[in-house]
Amino acid sequence: MKPKLLLLTVSCLLLFAATGQAQPAQAPSPEAALRHMNQMLQTPVGQALVKSGTRAGFRALWDGQNTNILFFGTMHDPEIRTALGVSDEQYEQIQNFPAIFMAAMQDNPEVVKIQEEVQAIPNVQGLFSGEDVDEETLAQFIDIYTRSAYLKMSITSDTIDSLLAPEQNQKIQEIQLAAMSEMPFISPSAFEILGLTDAQREQMEEIKRELEPEFEKNLEMMVEGTMILTSKLLAEFESQGGLVIDPSNIEGLQEKMQGIQKKLLEDPEFKKISDELHTKGQTFSTLFRTRMFDVLTDAQWARLQSLIDNPPAHAAVMIRKMREQRSATEQADGNFWQPGPNSWRPGDPIPEGYRTERNERGRFPRGE
Repeated sequence: MKPKLLLLTVSCLLLFAATGQAQPAQAPSPEAALRHMNQMLQTPVGQALVKSGTRAGFRALWDGQNTNILFFGTMHDPEIRTALGVSDEQYEQIQNFPAIFMAAMQDNPEVVKIQEEVQAIPNVQGLFSGEDVDEETLAQFIDIYTRSAYLKMSITSDTIDSLLAPEQNQKIQEIQLAAMSEMPFISPSAFEILGLTDAQREQMEEIKRELEPEFEKNLEMMVEGTMILTSKLLAEFESQGGLVIDPSNIEGLQEKMQGIQKKLLEDPEFKKISDELHTKGQTFSTLFRTRMFDVLTDAQWARLQSLIDNPPAHAAVMIRKMREQRSATEQADGNFWQPGPNSWRPGDPIPEGYRTERNERGRFPRGE
């Protein structure tokens, strides 16, 4: 994952992980969420909970539960709204998303069940008051918190889907495939737009199960790295005027994030961690994608190549925005890409060797 996308992903995931207790009394502001997260990171219990919430966030991405969240955050950009055909009325709902989301939380029976589980834990307040709490109680609460964070991601994704028309959700699915090289990783659900059969879905799920141990190793690496990067992110927020965010000024937040990112790139530890996450994540992503590609019929493979090589206008806009951000990051860092042996160029979602081999294979027709 490149540093710019990594920072945005960290911010997105941790904002949700920070409020994973699922208490839908009112919609928290971004400022309140950041302050809450900052407070949690000051105690061992809080750190354990943020870790579990972050792990649940990445797990939800792997399971295909909330990939639309990463795109939803870009809809403050008028060009992207135009590309997706977002109306003024829809944009008003998007701006009011926290309240809509909290209403969905209140109406969800699983959220109510989790709240009841939390209330049934003896001395749950002691977890945050500095009292000695037995390991069993802590483990029980972390389990509930993790399930709560995962559920929250799922509700967020479903709520986003409900705000968009079917054709807009289809455009987002096409963007996921066309821009897969810019994504942290991709789940089998992203290939649904190609018209998968039940047999293909089962094949992809089997591949996912086979690669689960490798994903788990990458997951722990991402969680530990994310914790360090988040601490640095919050510290830099504090040094630039504190955790004060105007939720009505998303553009201003973006500018502040860009400034923070530029500053963090000067931190050797930040750069080292982000580079390691990118390298190891890219290796796993390449393996996973090529295994998924093998499941596709020749017709589906041809459509996938078309989406990547000649992306539709809405996907082209998103890809251009992502690459502009990446280019600015690399120029600020002085880290221009240099090709090496068997390298996979950033922005190329299909390794050239695999593309050649697969297309050669397509010369010999097989059943669709």
